Amino acid sequence: MGRLDESAFARSLADDPDAAIALLADLAAATDPRLRAEARRVARRLLPPLARVGVPRLNGTRRIVSRRGELEGDVDMDRTLERGDGARPRDARELVTRRFAGAPRSVCLLVDRSGSMSGHAVAMAAVAAAAVTFAVDERLQCSVVAFASEPLVLQDARSPRGAGAVVDDLLSLRGHGTTDLARALHVAGEQLEHVPAGGRTVLLLSDCLSTVGADPRAAAGLFDTLHVLGPSGDAEAVTAGRALARRGGGRFLPATTLSELARSLQAAL
Repeated sequence: MGRLDESAFARSLADDPDAAIALLADLAAATDPRLRAEARRVARRLLPPLARVGVPRLNGTRRIVSRRGELEGDVDMDRTLERGDGARPRDARELVTRRFAGAPRSVCLLVDRSGSMSGHAVAMAAVAAAAVTFAVDERLQCSVVAFASEPLVLQDARSPRGAGAVVDDLLSLRGHGTTDLARALHVAGEQLEHVPAGGRTVLLLSDCLSTVGADPRAAAGLFDTLHVLGPSGDAEAVTAGRALARRGGGRFLPATTLSELARSLQAAL
């Protein structure tokens, strides 16, 4: 009692990864504090590598941007003089240039933690969170929000944390309560409000069966793209997910197994 055999778990992960990560999520919420701590330590080490989806496509919008101190592009004389209070620049670093560049992108992962999500779904949420966290670079930001009746920001794009910390927080949450999807989408909008138009993407991991609050379809247009990662094959959930993704200008991407989730994340990122 109170021990996790890592060798046995590694074999289980190789034989049946979906069953293994579901077991790990359950152990991470065990009543035995020693077992719970060991399970979360193993999760921090083993779940993030499962989430690596390669280099994200930097396909955001391209627009004219102005930058100071860069010699690439055309000199923007008006901006140069404006920043120098009308004085003639004496150094190339004082020049403002203009050129086409890719706009920054930000992805907000919304994770359903209502009563319908537990065990395997919790583990899948942890893998997805690790995936978007690993994809962060100078052109891509990410935030992670877990929600039921009330949203909980686990990672703010403007103050990022390590993937291990986000995974640990997700495994600490248990599915409970009602689902206010509209409220969650509005919080995602707040996480993305600082991002220029064209670079705001939401990944929603949910069965999309909202039980309280306003109609979520009205909030689906707050972003440039809303992709739905569907953890359930239930016909009602798939229909709701497809309708929400369509309203948000995105795609419904199946995520009922670990392999499906990996393919869907690769397509979305």
